[in-house]
Amino acid sequence: MYFLNHKRTLSLILVLIPFLFSVGQGVGVIPDTLLISTDTLTITRDSLFYTRISDDAIESTVAYKAAGYKKNNMSERKVYLIDEAEVTYQNIYLKADSVVLDMDLATIFASGRRDSTGKSTGKVIFREGSESYEVDTLRYNFKTSRAIIVNLVTKQQEGFLHSSVTKMQDDGTLHFGGSSFTTCDAEHPHFQIVMPRAKIYPDEKIVSGPAYLVIEDIPLPLIVPFFYFPVQEKLASGILIPRYGQEQQRGYFLSEGGYYFAGTEYFDLRLTGNIYTNGTWMATASSRYNVRYRYSGNLAFSYANNISGNKGLPDYNKTRNYRITWSHSQDAKANPGSRLSANVNMSSSSFDRNNTYQPLENVTTQRQSGISYSKTWAGTPFNFASSVNHSQNNANKTVSLNLPRATLNMARIYPLKGKRSAGPSKWYQDLQLQYTAQLDNQINTYDSLLFTRKVWKNAKAGFKHEIPLSLQLRPFRNFTISPSLRYTGVLYPLKINKIWVPDYFDPDLNKVVPRVIIDTISGLSYGQAVNPSISAGYSPQIFGFYEFRNPGERRLQQVRHVVKPTLGFSFIPSIKGLSTPMYRQVQIDSTGREVTYSIFENSIFGTPALSQRSGAISIGIVNILEAKVFEKNDTTGKPEKVSIIENFSMSTSYNIFADSLNWSPVAMSFRTMLFNQVSLSASGSFSLYATDENGRSISRFYYETDRKLMRLQNFSTSVDFDLGRLIRGDQTTESGSGRTTQRPVGGGRTSLDGSNEDLPGREQAQEGPLLSAPLSLEFDEYGYAIVDLPWTMNLAYNLSLSKTPKETTISQQVTLNGSLKIADKTNITYVTGLDIKQKEITMTRIGVNRSLHCWDMSFNWIPTGYLKSWDFTIRINSSMLSDLKYERRKDYRDNL
Repeated sequence: MYFLNHKRTLSLILVLIPFLFSVGQGVGVIPDTLLISTDTLTITRDSLFYTRISDDAIESTVAYKAAGYKKNNMSERKVYLIDEAEVTYQNIYLKADSVVLDMDLATIFASGRRDSTGKSTGKVIFREGSESYEVDTLRYNFKTSRAIIVNLVTKQQEGFLHSSVTKMQDDGTLHFGGSSFTTCDAEHPHFQIVMPRAKIYPDEKIVSGPAYLVIEDIPLPLIVPFFYFPVQEKLASGILIPRYGQEQQRGYFLSEGGYYFAGTEYFDLRLTGNIYTNGTWMATASSRYNVRYRYSGNLAFSYANNISGNKGLPDYNKTRNYRITWSHSQDAKANPGSRLSANVNMSSSSFDRNNTYQPLENVTTQRQSGISYSKTWAGTPFNFASSVNHSQNNANKTVSLNLPRATLNMARIYPLKGKRSAGPSKWYQDLQLQYTAQLDNQINTYDSLLFTRKVWKNAKAGFKHEIPLSLQLRPFRNFTISPSLRYTGVLYPLKINKIWVPDYFDPDLNKVVPRVIIDTISGLSYGQAVNPSISAGYSPQIFGFYEFRNPGERRLQQVRHVVKPTLGFSFIPSIKGLSTPMYRQVQIDSTGREVTYSIFENSIFGTPALSQRSGAISIGIVNILEAKVFEKNDTTGKPEKVSIIENFSMSTSYNIFADSLNWSPVAMSFRTMLFNQVSLSASGSFSLYATDENGRSISRFYYETDRKLMRLQNFSTSVDFDLGRLIRGDQTTESGSGRTTQRPVGGGRTSLDGSNEDLPGREQAQEGPLLSAPLSLEFDEYGYAIVDLPWTMNLAYNLSLSKTPKETTISQQVTLNGSLKIADKTNITYVTGLDIKQKEITMTRIGVNRSLHCWDMSFNWIPTGYLKSWDFTIRINSSMLSDLKYERRKDYRDNL
């Protein structure tokens, strides 16, 4: 604000000239109102716009502010801003500790504040649109939209671009001098790709001349003549560069090379191949798809032509292998009430052996796959589920398929219970009704026949539905009676008819041999039955306690024994007229002896009715032993409950209507946890009957022949514990760390500050470099250095015994696995074992992993066995530079 006398017109003109000039240049900030003289003349900012604007004026107003010092120097035509200065111009935002605006040159200069050593202590933040930069100093021209930047750091997706001197062009491109690119987010990167000169097209690509790799400030002789790196956010199609190598058996190779099709935002396609100089090749097509809020997944198919040996020699072999993988998941909110999911992992039996570098995949013999769909109807008891399942055993090359399997269920309902009934229910209101319908198609074949017509030779199909009606009655505590009535119906496309042929001519034996011929009859056959049954069970609990005398002087206060006996009975009558005729008689030998068979024998769901009545009595008992013990040096006054025997159970059953061998084998099991650390379990099966000379059970008790109550059939036991936790006892931590002590030289004690102290009964240690302990070390009262190394060691022993009158088979295995953390970011893992029966060491694996912040290093070694191999890898964590890695390996195939 300026106050002038109205008589001094010349002075007024002289005062207005700088402001008019500022408007003409389009630079500067004009106050909203200029008050001239004392009530004579008022000039607003709007009234000055009649002034002609220069052709080279900037396009918009520059807004600025600062938390500290601000100065408009009209003589220099500059604005000075200190401390948290902020400047905004169109889509440009700048924040710095120091800013200078030059109105004549239409430029802005920004820098960080420097300390007493001359080092910049703050960064300049410069944003233009979606691009953001951190720099030391910046000079920007509002008219040309160009800038010169010193020490720039900008983020491009997962990477960071560093540059000593940068020129920004008006189209947004950047020219770099003394630049480098890295994915390490440390202030001083652990690695970088140095590019003396480079150019970046924001959100598009980085292009440079010769470039080389630097790790930990050490330049490596890895030089490329040019560097091109795409940084666009959208996917782009392009060539996949293969990696090369050499194998002893298959020769030199190129692998994982091909082409990537970006497709659309919903899917992509990757075509890759491997080729070896001995003629082996493999082609792979894989695709990822994702529809947001609906579903996502990936699909891959590989086909390989594997050749081993030398053509024309006996060891030459040529096989074709395939592998199909599919993973599909549906968003839970996409279609409430229905869900489709898939997890397919299907391959030929020799695919992993010939085409994978993962030893664990090679030793895996079982594969499971499934595609499932489920549907529920809200407000109803009905639900539907359907699936296509695949199971494969690579050891015997068998494959089992369900194509498809479907189930419709009606949940349990209480038809006699009213919807608005209140209070205790009547006994008859507990009547339960359910409905289940199942459809299944099964194929059991070999993988070599999977895609041939012969696959249908062993196919089975069937339909089954059931309506169970049941009621539970509880006359008194722990006793239940459950009568039920079940309707079962089955539908099969095949049935069988057995015929005794006394004069059958066997072409293999070339003679007449009487035998039973099985005739398979095609056509839909329906069988149904109504099966009434009744069951009852009594399961009380008995508690026994033993209190020790003088409880105040003992840690062991009480022992409790819990006994859970069970007694059950079940009966299914055989009533004529409640089922369709599904059982027939057939002669089986020349003596005229006949047996009963079912026309639905070996069908998927079996026969809905029994050939005769059935009844059984089951007996069982479960024992649990617990104790109340005070902890050592306890101060709480409350004993802790300790489990001595978690479970010790025995069970058997008696078949009422069997003509012989009524008693089933006695099953026993035992489980406990010793010292709260060692898991011990055992189970066995014992027969009450003796055997004949062929090892078959006979209708005589074992006690009658051998004066022993039971005959052992099979037995297994296992012991499993963490050795580290067992040694540490109460010092167990979540990390499972163990503590190792190291004795200091001379028997002295080194304190945390590095000084030596006398210990009782010991001479003071002499000064020396070995006693210069780092501050991170701790020492016990005897001067032993305590080194805290987290470690685990799990030890397991398994024994399995199978016994027959003629042979006893025993197998024993010891397994050991664990980890050792030797440094903050270095971990060692190991797995090994011993097969005592075979007297062989099982597959041993040792792995070393170290995290190098932005890098990962791993070393894996299998020292013994036919899978003997090793691999060493150093790779960058970021997916942007996933191809920047160093790999060396010795393949297990070279052992052949």
